[in-house]
Amino acid sequence: MGKVKSFQAKTAHDRTNEGKMMCEVCKTEIKRIKLITNKKSTGGWVPQPEFQAICKCNEADIMAGKTV
Repeated sequence: MGKVKSFQAKTAHDRTNEGKMMCEVCKTEIKRIKLITNKKSTGGWVPQPEFQAICKCNEADIMAGKTV
């Protein structure tokens, strides 16, 4: 098993911006999430996975399904 991190180590890791993509508008971390949409084909519906960058600016719209 791996070494268990202390609470202090976890918060220090969350506070650093090293290696993270940051949004220029809202200054939060940009995360990539996997959206699965349905695509109509000749035989029926086929799931179509797609990765989308999400931050606080567009989180509400993406989760509501407005921008896919």
